[in-house]
Amino acid sequence: MNTYELAKRFGMKVHEEKGLFVERHYENKSNDRAASGSIYYFVDKDEKTDFHRIDCDEYWCYNVGSTLEIWIINTDGKLIIRKCGITDDAEPSIYIPSGAIFASRHSVDCNEGTFITAITVPRFKYEGFELFKKDEILKKYPFVSNFWD
Repeated sequence: MNTYELAKRFGMKVHEEKGLFVERHYENKSNDRAASGSIYYFVDKDEKTDFHRIDCDEYWCYNVGSTLEIWIINTDGKLIIRKCGITDDAEPSIYIPSGAIFASRHSVDCNEGTFITAITVPRFKYEGFELFKKDEILKKYPFVSNFWD
């Protein structure tokens, strides 16, 4: 089963930051925010997600498909580019700390999309989600201009 068939199988919907997703799990606790949550997330081979920030830690765990680059601007303003996958220069699990600004894209040698599981601690809430426009990111972080190349 390829990545496109998986996206269809799980009935994934368009995400605000681009890509497709479906919520899979969250711990049902009695407080107003569950301790953790997870989604399946699909990024197509020609797609670049938008830079965004969330108020929880997130782990991207590779399932299948092409290696995916994750561009992370840490809270100290430094850029880290990590690769999520199983190639020699990638890792199958990537940690993104709460408050970091990040986006993802494929490298030029990509031949299919990427299907991952994203786990958030605590559970993701839209109230803690901030989406950035390209010009906003470039004004504050001009060193990421080659993300769109």
